[in-house]
Amino acid sequence: MSVAVVVVTHNHSPTISATLRGIAAQTLSPERVVVIDNASADDSLDQARAFATSLPLEVVAWRENRGFAAAFNEGVRRSAAPWVLSLNPDCRLAPDFLAVLTGWATGQPRAGAACGLLLRARGADLAETDIVDSAGMVMTPAGRHLDRGAGRALTPKLTHPARVFGASGAAALYRREAMEDVAYPGGEVMDEGFFAYREDADLAWRLQRRGWECLYLPAARGYHARGFRPEQGRRGHERINRLSVRNRFLLRWSNADWRWYLACFPAWLLRDVVVASACLTAERSSLPGLAEAWRRRPFQRRRGANNYRRARVSSWRLAWWFYPWGRVRPLEG
Repeated sequence: MSVAVVVVTHNHSPTISATLRGIAAQTLSPERVVVIDNASADDSLDQARAFATSLPLEVVAWRENRGFAAAFNEGVRRSAAPWVLSLNPDCRLAPDFLAVLTGWATGQPRAGAACGLLLRARGADLAETDIVDSAGMVMTPAGRHLDRGAGRALTPKLTHPARVFGASGAAALYRREAMEDVAYPGGEVMDEGFFAYREDADLAWRLQRRGWECLYLPAARGYHARGFRPEQGRRGHERINRLSVRNRFLLRWSNADWRWYLACFPAWLLRDVVVASACLTAERSSLPGLAEAWRRRPFQRRRGANNYRRARVSSWRLAWWFYPWGRVRPLEG
């Protein structure tokens, strides 16, 4: 049941200490904690290094921001535990978070990932609120991925264990065996071409195609500040919007085959029209994202063809995850 924790930072000095205190307080102590700093301009590094005596800590300082996906992959390579937790530096875990997740997931041999209930946090101490941040990742036939319950008050239906499509990378537990099963050459677990945003959805899709499940276990709780909140609109987030537009297409080219396109038609096409129209009118700062996606299209489609050849689960079956009646499935035990 040993776990490694990978924390990727980039100018997170207001909250990184609260995150690391939460790790130090776990009832199941992590075997290793790897902090990868993506060229922070604040004192995130110094704050992380202050925990060297209370955690089995390794801090890696990069001189350039190489993106979340590349940093997470480096953290995975620097650890050997059978479970790896991806944890954002603005997320504080309840003390039994690791124990609950690994306790359940270890007993489920096809559990490739697991996630707990994330509630929104406030302040530098990441204090708890009653607003949901994520109760697992769900998909739509338009090709969107959403955090279940995000921005709303906690309801009883979100307090039941379930199988969901994937886990939010803010606090996602992955089985090393599953990551190695879907990784690209060189140990590229998360697709580094995404840089940031939607890379967790891409990994979730690849895991599902290989028959790995994701467990949602609300008894494990965390508190996530989340800088970008979709329910508050997209204004003022030009770089995030551009990456989101680009990665929308990378996600599909890496994972969707003709069966998925047929099963989810015309929702994805209508959404594509909306996205492209917005880039041409109200959100022109995102227009370069379309060009970037097109340039990467040949490479991403080659990856998609390889993923298709290795798939154990048909896209006809996977398509059920994208519709309301199939997004959440009971988990007994």
